Amino acid sequence: MMDTVKLFWHDYLVLFAMVNAVGNLPVFSDLTHGMSRPERRMAYRTAVMTGGIIVLVFALFGNWMLQQVFEVTTSDFKIAGGILVFAVAARGVLLGGPTKVAGTEGSHNLGVFPLGFPFLAGPGTIVTTIMLFQRGADFITLAAVIAVYLTILPILFLAPLVERTVGRLGVMVITRLLYIFIGAKAVHFIMDGVRASMHSG
Repeated sequence: MMDTVKLFWHDYLVLFAMVNAVGNLPVFSDLTHGMSRPERRMAYRTAVMTGGIIVLVFALFGNWMLQQVFEVTTSDFKIAGGILVFAVAARGVLLGGPTKVAGTEGSHNLGVFPLGFPFLAGPGTIVTTIMLFQRGADFITLAAVIAVYLTILPILFLAPLVERTVGRLGVMVITRLLYIFIGAKAVHFIMDGVRASMHSG
């Protein structure tokens, strides 16, 4: 029983750290700026559902999908995912991201991309989940994934509080800095994938 609890908390903390919802709160605040409260809540619910479903699907079928369906390795996936995350980060730094979204349809779209993917279900989170699942403790990892995304939803609702606390200008400055770090993380994914690919070759 104690081993099960320890494994659960290990997986939970690893995945929670990879998602980094707390650290990215200013980014979420920036991306949903200008939305009404219901639209923002809809975007967050869509993002959590999208991110959770993506990670769960890759946890269950990740290896099979990558190798048998798409015929790519986790290294290839890291490189492709890293490029996508870098593109999102570069847009955030240079253009400010898709901050003007109106209507429920826009909330759904923004919740799917980029909030749900790649921010809440990025390549690092997906690959980490696949590796945790390969350990053999399937139900523990699945429970940890569900617990992480259930925890994230109320955390995202704190994003407006961040904006009120530091002000709109403060959010803009912080998010641009965070986008730079996100871009650096994307480069890390790409380089890690390249190194693994060269090593395996």
